[in-house]
Amino acid sequence: MRSFVLMCALIVGALAPASAQTAAASPSASPSLSEFARSRVDAMLSSGHADPSWFSTSFLSQITVAQIDAIVAQLKSSLGDYKSVDGSQGDYTAHFAKGTDEVLVHVDAENKIDGILFKPMKVVSLDAALQNLQALPGTLSYVVVENGSEKTAHLAAQPMAVGSAFKLAVLSGLRDEIARKQRSWSDVVPLDPHWKTLPSGIIRTWPDNMPLTVATYAVQMISISDNMAADALVHLVGPRGLAPYAMGNAPFLTTRETFILKSSTGATQRAQYLAAKTPSEREAVLRAVDRMPLPSIAALDTTPILGIEWHYSVRQLCDLMGNVADLPLMSINPGVTEPGDFKSVAYKGGSDVGVINMTTQVTTKKGSRYCVSVTLNDQKTEVDEKVFAAAYAAVMATLAGS
Repeated sequence: MRSFVLMCALIVGALAPASAQTAAASPSASPSLSEFARSRVDAMLSSGHADPSWFSTSFLSQITVAQIDAIVAQLKSSLGDYKSVDGSQGDYTAHFAKGTDEVLVHVDAENKIDGILFKPMKVVSLDAALQNLQALPGTLSYVVVENGSEKTAHLAAQPMAVGSAFKLAVLSGLRDEIARKQRSWSDVVPLDPHWKTLPSGIIRTWPDNMPLTVATYAVQMISISDNMAADALVHLVGPRGLAPYAMGNAPFLTTRETFILKSSTGATQRAQYLAAKTPSEREAVLRAVDRMPLPSIAALDTTPILGIEWHYSVRQLCDLMGNVADLPLMSINPGVTEPGDFKSVAYKGGSDVGVINMTTQVTTKKGSRYCVSVTLNDQKTEVDEKVFAAAYAAVMATLAGS
């Protein structure tokens, strides 16, 4: 439910250019300068530490040496012992026991690194990449589907909390209505202020009753995980339209209801909701919740509450992804998968306190189709989103050549 755009921004800060300047090979780099840059990469990967004196002042004003060290530690944790580095002209390949990582380096006129890019790691095998995910604390489920058949899976039928990945179900219900000509992408629906909710998303800041197309709501919901857009579509599609895709989520929560139930102001209603035994009892609680004001972000509980969530198995999420993957809007945000490695990428994920999911369907350049859905739940504490994302990206990288 929290913004995956924000999460991906954090990933970019750690795994992509570590300066405002694009890190790239320098065509005019001399052999000695190229070797100088390679030696710096070798030194930081060998020692696990980057020396501040190696970097320009402008670089260090944006990225700390501690952040670089954390990336190196993450690479070694995922790929094993560092072995060697080769390459030239600012483009290097670091070799580890279980895979490789491409590192782009730019050196300024004073022989200081002013740009560095650690690209998504490439693990030797799918099994090795999945082992990195399995090592994470919490309960993990995953499925890898190849051309319609499961290639590997773990707890694939177990419903788990998935955060904003539920928006795949909302889009599936909407697509059905459009296919039945009950609605069209170009229909205009005013932005109802009663749908206001908390971030992620931006349309909550837009003027009340602003006319927006259904396509706009859908694009915002998927590409930046806009919560108000999702709630708008939940109301538009309605319980009947969502029923084929609710898969046990009854009643089907809006993000607004979820935020209230997970807030200090909604503590009484949260206890009632968790104690309810039937959908009708939960609906009675939600009728009271819907009359309550939206809480502040500061009022939200900071501990995992996995019982108030959207629950899907990874197998169900791949089925939902299959319903909508061919829609152009699904490719706007590819998540942590390198879009250039595949013919097409469709992605949706979700996160909350103690919750993360990533679900991606790709078509490889050779024509194979894969869906990879991975969920991690931790009932005690936050999940490490950066480590999870890096491990998931490594899984996706193993499929690129298939």
